[in-house]
Amino acid sequence: MKIFLLIVSYIVLDVISSLIYVGLLLLLFITMKKVFNMNEEKWSAFFKYRNGKGLYSIMVFPYLLMISIMYPVTMFGFDLINFDYRVLGYIAVIMLPTLILFLKLPKLKESIVINTREVIKQNGRDY
Repeated sequence: MKIFLLIVSYIVLDVISSLIYVGLLLLLFITMKKVFNMNEEKWSAFFKYRNGKGLYSIMVFPYLLMISIMYPVTMFGFDLINFDYRVLGYIAVIMLPTLILFLKLPKLKESIVINTREVIKQNGRDY
């Protein structure tokens, strides 16, 4: 029964951490759009800044916030099921989104760069 509770709590905490990350990322995009009055040209320049460093920075900042938010949530969740190794559980919960981020982000960056180039060619503009 304890293994079942551990697996269920792991899945639930991973889903919560992913939702927090996506929410913080969207909040950051919306805030940047409102504060800096972003349009297509500004977004394009931001994403192409130093060959994608702007994209990496905007993806990493919400992730660091998510890690700091998830620590007490994970400790509380594992405390509810009386899991002895709470810190190891926290590390396991954080490792899955970290691996996904590091494996998928380079592919996402290439996809955005390719799509941006196609849009520029179609519109005949050079930013």
